[in-house]
Amino acid sequence: MACSPTTAQVGGLGIVCYQRPVVGARTKRGEVESNCHFEYALSDSRNCGITLHYFASGFVTGAANAIFFDVLAGYLNVSAAVMQGGLNLAQLPTVFSIVLGVLSDSRPICGWRRRPYMVGGWLLAAACTFCLMGLGLPAPYYCFSSEEDRYLFEQAPCNPHAVDFYVPLMACVCVAQLGITAAGAAANGLMVEYAKEEAEDRRGRAQTLLQMVSTAGYFVSVTIVAFGFNGRMFTGSFNQRHQLSYQEAMGIVAAMCTVTGAMCAIKVHERPGGSASLREYSRSSWHLLESKAFCAVALFFFASSSIFNISTTARVWVGLEWAKTENMQRQLSGMLGACLFLLGSFVIQRWLLGASWRKIIFVTGVSTTLLDAIPQFCTIFDVLRNQYFYLGEPVTISVPQAMSALVTTFLINELADDSNCALVAGLMDTIAAVAQRLSVVLSNQVFSLFTPSLSDRMNYIKDTQDFRWTARERKQTWSKRPVFAMLATFILGVTLLYTLIGDFLVLDPSLTCLHFLGGEGC
Repeated sequence: MACSPTTAQVGGLGIVCYQRPVVGARTKRGEVESNCHFEYALSDSRNCGITLHYFASGFVTGAANAIFFDVLAGYLNVSAAVMQGGLNLAQLPTVFSIVLGVLSDSRPICGWRRRPYMVGGWLLAAACTFCLMGLGLPAPYYCFSSEEDRYLFEQAPCNPHAVDFYVPLMACVCVAQLGITAAGAAANGLMVEYAKEEAEDRRGRAQTLLQMVSTAGYFVSVTIVAFGFNGRMFTGSFNQRHQLSYQEAMGIVAAMCTVTGAMCAIKVHERPGGSASLREYSRSSWHLLESKAFCAVALFFFASSSIFNISTTARVWVGLEWAKTENMQRQLSGMLGACLFLLGSFVIQRWLLGASWRKIIFVTGVSTTLLDAIPQFCTIFDVLRNQYFYLGEPVTISVPQAMSALVTTFLINELADDSNCALVAGLMDTIAAVAQRLSVVLSNQVFSLFTPSLSDRMNYIKDTQDFRWTARERKQTWSKRPVFAMLATFILGVTLLYTLIGDFLVLDPSLTCLHFLGGEGC
């Protein structure tokens, strides 16, 4: 059925609209939906909500990563394996991005498909952050001397039960992550809609711009942590009395979530949408998995987020005990890395939108691995142990990481159709999230085989020689077969079940000694 163009005035701007039926929508006979050609503009006040969403996403990510690392590793003295497992569980809601994306596509609230989910998600995150403020923290694991302003590692722990507090902490973070994932699924679907409206030679420019906005939010949050949440009680460099407390730091994050939710309620520009059949969306998802082209991209997402993302549990203590990194240096490194991430995004937007994606992925993958290996091996084998040299690695890999992240976004743009933007974006997020869960569980299991234990902080304090050596575009042309969908579903299902077992067992502190969870054995 052909669409009849009309011209309408929206917000004072002339926008070409097309009247066409909504695919899969439950509408009365003759009822149509207005589909206006619209593009994202940073200067348009109607886009303040979506812009603040991406800024807040970067802000919360940067703040949460820094705060909870300092709390878990420094204050509660949680082992590296349990820390990875707990954080893995806290990020579990990202696995359900596809479900939240389908809901956003097919179940509008009050006539809107994106805005209500963004508002509800951010307000849920705000409520959980206020809950974290109310919980507070127990006494630290090791005795802390106010006179010397340091932990007394040479003495017996003052509060050995503090290590168990990570369970309620991660539970609150998990629910907050559910809200942020719901908001992100809706926002990503909206941005894919924007991208589909852009000319092919500049498609992805709006998403690149918003990735830069997200990086700016990350930069602001790590700056606050570097100079405000940097007391020695939390692996920092300054006197604890002159720094933010844990509750004050969480209050800043809660305020950001609340303001973002309120702004999304009034300043998100989207098309009105009608209700659609979940059966149609389920069928669409299955047909998508039957595509060989989609399965090839999905396999790349899965492999790059799982097998290629396995990392040793030694990384935490190598940095803290051998390289002597402190919170200030880590956050300064993050700030400089964010600046270079912005540079990488700008380079992609300005000159490489039409470049070969294969070459970008290959170059960024190889360069990231090589740049990571140099400071790690120099620190492990005591060739050069310096916190600034060790922290140079996160800075140098920021440009290739930015380029690689944008290429994956561009892949989603080409795979998505007009009617399933959030579905495709959510499915890719789910695949990456399931694979990332697997990488953490495999990391804990593989590196638990080493002796002495790579997760025990005291082994790095002793630093024996023995331990050091032990610690070393075919979417339309490619075929579609049910076997691809069945294989993808089977792999994702088994992987999710396997990782869920590991994640939920971590909730019982008495089981964290199991080899399955990265412990030394019960």
